[in-house]
Amino acid sequence: MTFLNAILLGGLGAASIPLIIHLLHRRRLRIVKWGAMHLLEDVLKKHQRRFRLEELLLLLLRCAIPAVLAFCLARPVLTGAGGMFGAAKSSLAVLLDNSYSMDARPGAAPNFDFAREAATKKISALARGSDAAVHLMAGGTVGGLTTGTTDLDWLKERVGETTAGFGKASIPDSLDAAAGRLANMKNGFREVVLISDFQRINWTAPEAAARARAVEALQKSPLPPQLTLYRVGTEERENVAVESLQVSRPLAGVGQPLQVRANLKNFGERQWENLRVYFRVDGHERSAVQITLAPHEQRQLLFTHTFDKAGSHVLEVSADADALKADNSAAYSIPVVDRIPVLLINGEPSPEPLRGETDFLEIALQPFGAGKVDMADLITTRVVDVKEFKSGDLANVRVCVLANVAQLYDWQENSLLAFARDGGGVLFFPGSRWNTNWYNGALHKAGLLPLPVRSLGGSASNDAPAAHIVAQSFSHPALELFNDPRNGKLSDADIHFWFKFGEAVNTNDPVGVAAQLDNGDPFLVERKYGRGLAMACATACDADWSNLPTRPFYVPLMQSLVAHLASTVYPSRNLEVGKPILAFTPRSDSDKTAKLTTPAGKLIELTVTKRGDRGAVEFADTAQPGIYTLTTPDGTITHYVASPPRDESDLALLTDDEFKSVAKEMGAAAVSSWEQYKQLDQTRRFGRELWKPLLWSLLALLLGELVLQQWFGRRRG
Repeated sequence: MTFLNAILLGGLGAASIPLIIHLLHRRRLRIVKWGAMHLLEDVLKKHQRRFRLEELLLLLLRCAIPAVLAFCLARPVLTGAGGMFGAAKSSLAVLLDNSYSMDARPGAAPNFDFAREAATKKISALARGSDAAVHLMAGGTVGGLTTGTTDLDWLKERVGETTAGFGKASIPDSLDAAAGRLANMKNGFREVVLISDFQRINWTAPEAAARARAVEALQKSPLPPQLTLYRVGTEERENVAVESLQVSRPLAGVGQPLQVRANLKNFGERQWENLRVYFRVDGHERSAVQITLAPHEQRQLLFTHTFDKAGSHVLEVSADADALKADNSAAYSIPVVDRIPVLLINGEPSPEPLRGETDFLEIALQPFGAGKVDMADLITTRVVDVKEFKSGDLANVRVCVLANVAQLYDWQENSLLAFARDGGGVLFFPGSRWNTNWYNGALHKAGLLPLPVRSLGGSASNDAPAAHIVAQSFSHPALELFNDPRNGKLSDADIHFWFKFGEAVNTNDPVGVAAQLDNGDPFLVERKYGRGLAMACATACDADWSNLPTRPFYVPLMQSLVAHLASTVYPSRNLEVGKPILAFTPRSDSDKTAKLTTPAGKLIELTVTKRGDRGAVEFADTAQPGIYTLTTPDGTITHYVASPPRDESDLALLTDDEFKSVAKEMGAAAVSSWEQYKQLDQTRRFGRELWKPLLWSLLALLLGELVLQQWFGRRRG
């Protein structure tokens, strides 16, 4: 036990005053002899012991009253092991919420300003020689520091420079990060302070188990830290967000119209009248609309744009809404190409016109070139005989089509698998030469062929009914255009022979059925493979098994399938924050330098590394949302958009009861102001003050002395 006002313990001497008064009073007594005294001696002897006990009890109470008062004024503090760390060095891990909801402005300043101020005050309060670390809960680092530091002034300056606007805060990951930081710190007294607005979406029940595991790991450390939940800011419910952008195709061609669908939502209680929404391409405004958005209403807006230049382009939709700018806009990076290079591997070539396996397909993919029309085709093709197919043929190709190819050599198979794994698109058309055992044992077993091939369906008899593609509302991106009858009816084709597909075996990624035949057999199936995509058709691409090539929809169907597969050639340019940027370059760029500009304008140099037949550039630190611009050694510019999930657009915070419940669940202390935190810190470091219970004890003693004095007096009377 220690005393905050130890000098006042001198008041304990006042406990002797009642005793001194008692002794002095006894000395002033005069003895008077009285003749009848002998008549009372028996009574006095009988009650003398009780009288003495009563007097002794009153004397003790009267002595205790000034003693307790002196203790109360000296402010005693009950200390345990924590008292050892009262003014000693300590280790601190601050978990600072820098998610974009912290930029909400319920008042003149955003909530993040209060969080940053609280973190700075806490670091300032540390004793000299203490070490501290700050972990940003939604990503990023403070001054690039990933460990603790004893340079507290430097750390405070870096905290003052931090900004919010990042993605969703992860509570379990942040607690794990705190455990990692503290493990490398050196002081005995340890503390974790989590500073946040405590937005409800970050403290959901499904994550409770993960939070509990993280807290348990903290408490099992050799020196378990004190855990404090520090709530800052106030609630702001009014918020409009552009939740997402969707494009009609992930790869656009020059001169081809592209549709962009923006999804907006009003999370607040206020109706937005005359809300202006802007559509921009590469930073230039292309169109604007004015809408009304009711409370909690979701709405879609459709924009159309036609590109006149190939390259990397950025689409953006923004709303002129509230002060929370992070979710007022959404961006999308899209590659625009003059040409889509496609390799056609012909499994049954023929010198006769339209008798080769790929003849109809080649015309469909580049109709202007085949018709000698003075117009440019989006798709350019190159045909090779399967016997002449080499791995180098796949260089700079976005889609590879295998048409009635019996089987491949091992080195050809490996080249095809690597091509798809690195983002290439592969399209299979069967035929009479197909070696189904090889396809099942090689390509399906490897995961490239979506489904195993079973028996051949159909009949050569003229009386046998043909199969037809089921007419339906297509949801697959490559077939959506056929929801408009003006683009042709897929059900018009007569299919006389087709391969039946079996059930998937040992596939980790789900297989999608894009279209079916009216007999229930799949017509088009699709599966992801690595970073690429593979599709398989049940029938041939020539006129031997069906009349597909003679139908009006054949050209748009083949072009749409190839364009869809080509969209997966490049690794995704639209990422969740925290996902790595990956770009492929020619192999000749290996060991050269590429340059990346971050959303904050920082220029980073990256080395191109070899990866198979290509060069590769990778960058992992995409915690900051926004547009990253990559310039490869040959000067090619590619944009990457890192977007946070829009969960945090719902700005509702935990109620007081919910906040306290979460703290209790985690075994943490809960504070909502710096004054509350200082009082908590005082208790932890120096112990618990006892003046309040002592004051109540003093009042009880005074009341007890009064009651006993009156009771004893009545009994004697």
